[in-house]
Amino acid sequence: MRRPLRALALALLAAAVFTAPALGDGGPSPGITVGGKGIADSHGTSYVAQLAGNRSYLVVRNHTGRAVRTRTFDAIYGLPRVTYGNDVGGLSKDGRTLVVAQPEVGGGLAVETRLLVLDTKTLGARRTIDLTGDFSFDALSPDAHTLFLIEHNSARNYERYRVRAYDLVHGRLLPDAIVDRTEPNMSGSPVARVVAAGGTWVYTLYSQFRGEPFVHALDTVDASARCLDISWHGNQNQLWSARLRLDDGKLFVLTKTGSRIAELELQPQKSSGFSLAWPSGISALALAAAAFVLWRRHEGRRSASGTRTS
Repeated sequence: MRRPLRALALALLAAAVFTAPALGDGGPSPGITVGGKGIADSHGTSYVAQLAGNRSYLVVRNHTGRAVRTRTFDAIYGLPRVTYGNDVGGLSKDGRTLVVAQPEVGGGLAVETRLLVLDTKTLGARRTIDLTGDFSFDALSPDAHTLFLIEHNSARNYERYRVRAYDLVHGRLLPDAIVDRTEPNMSGSPVARVVAAGGTWVYTLYSQFRGEPFVHALDTVDASARCLDISWHGNQNQLWSARLRLDDGKLFVLTKTGSRIAELELQPQKSSGFSLAWPSGISALALAAAAFVLWRRHEGRRSASGTRTS
């Protein structure tokens, strides 16, 4: 199957799975959502985008379900989808910032991207972001000073992507992509997501058309990324309904029914992030023993060279 046709198939799959409409005509990102439950903060305040002809409006409801604020847009804006699963983004961890986006128009890569950064108290726009190219919302830093975006720039491979950072304080797209230096060529389709407490780490499960699935771990504080490989050689269709769960320093990839697909060790560090725990079978004792053997060999060679005569 050609890559653009696969992306169209993914968009059709997303539209078939979700009850809320997903807008976007065959581009590489999951698009935006209107209707449905929208997204809610920790206090139960929810934000839902609705269509009104060729325009849209945003409804804010409190924890009782009563509408407390609305805003009408002169174009279609919706809440950004972050996966082809039922995952919607755009709201900062403190609930004070909301990002909405326009849908992609036509097939292929978008020529331009527009997003609005809203103040949730007034629904006024703090910033209008216009970018040349195909970008979509990925995440916000906990302080909402940095917006992370997914950039697609390959019309031949819609699964190819880069993570970019946008400085919301100074209003500029930072030049360097955020990549795992060990795997700089990231490629896949996002299917599930979980966010760590505080919003410091964002974990996204990616399926690959040709290749093994992986979890993309984004550090939203230090603007760095890790790719956590998953050993999987079967049919990846099962992953489209998978979900992620964080528990006791581990990341679990589960089927829809709760069966375990993978278990990834996350080892806390002093910073906000983590490092991969050593693979099973490699213990600190084994490493120490290996180091001791190497040291003995080195000392043996030094001793032999010291007793050599002419």
